[in-house]
Amino acid sequence: MTQTRCPICAGEAAGLAWPHPGQSMLSDGRIVQRPLAKLSCLGCGAGFHASGISGAEVRTIYDDDYALARSSPKSDAQRARAYCNWIRAEAAAPLNILEVGCGSGALLRELLQVWPGACGFGLDPALPAAGPSDGRLRLARGFVADIPEHAGPFDLVIAVNVIEHTEAPQTFLKALRSRLAPNGRIVIVCPEARSPNLELLFFDHLYSLTQAALLAASASASLAASRHVSAPREIGDFQMVVLEANASRPTASPASPPQELLAERNDYLGRWARLDQILLERSASAARLVAFGGGQTAALLRAYAPRTWSRVDAITVDDPSEAWTLGPAVVPYRDVLQQSGCGVLVATSPHVQAVLAERLSRDGLQPITWNDLIPH
Repeated sequence: MTQTRCPICAGEAAGLAWPHPGQSMLSDGRIVQRPLAKLSCLGCGAGFHASGISGAEVRTIYDDDYALARSSPKSDAQRARAYCNWIRAEAAAPLNILEVGCGSGALLRELLQVWPGACGFGLDPALPAAGPSDGRLRLARGFVADIPEHAGPFDLVIAVNVIEHTEAPQTFLKALRSRLAPNGRIVIVCPEARSPNLELLFFDHLYSLTQAALLAASASASLAASRHVSAPREIGDFQMVVLEANASRPTASPASPPQELLAERNDYLGRWARLDQILLERSASAARLVAFGGGQTAALLRAYAPRTWSRVDAITVDDPSEAWTLGPAVVPYRDVLQQSGCGVLVATSPHVQAVLAERLSRDGLQPITWNDLIPH
């Protein structure tokens, strides 16, 4: 069913440009043979799919094939430490923690180290093989609706980069609230949507949530935000909202008006729609094309610049163990250095491309960047 009203605030919504006419990408890099047809709310600024995604479809996405938590183990551990430091700075030490969408369980393990008096229960539909649970930590497969009735209540409930994947954020928050102990807190972390960024391109990001959209969804769940903060620079374009059953709303931070945000999103997605042709032109003189970068950004190029990606015959990264499975073989960087006439497609986040291009040029390679078209 096509949606024309925002599921969060019931405001009017307008259509967004498609970055590719026939396919899109899940956050773990898998390609979906459906265009990314999203809308932008002219009320709260939320972004969402034009055709609603059912709960059954969501469950299908996060089956055993969903590989994000196990794709890059070192990066997963590094993210867990960063999120742990951020959360502990914003939340008092709890006794009983629930993490919904716990991924590999790395964040819960970090939190239990810094809060030795706490116990943790983690739930994730695509929980990879992990170490056994112990007296303080329990991990299980499932969605929020699968939390056992006897579990909890919890004085700290955490959902890191989960709410944007849910069929209905309000319903998700109500489910978290039902597990909350008196005077407990819910910590929600999700991508920041005050301006468009890479998260808008993921098919399984069913929502792009502005602060206004987060507060509206929270109010529908009888929750209010005691705090709203942007992530430290090293974490990236993310936001945290701390919710309580009884709290006053924080002062709203500056954000683009919904009409302006609509225009920014359309411009951003339109740039992605043009990227494939531009990269083909920039790489035309290269006798051989290698991609530097084997993670989520490289996967986005595979999905939204497929003609250029079809020319890539190898991937090189500094740490091959962190490379995703994206088709081309992963080769050592030293092997690329020996290839004359080799063009290197910079397949990393736009904000680091300039520095990386300098390195590649010093090494005698031909870097092909695109941060001028899609700045960060």
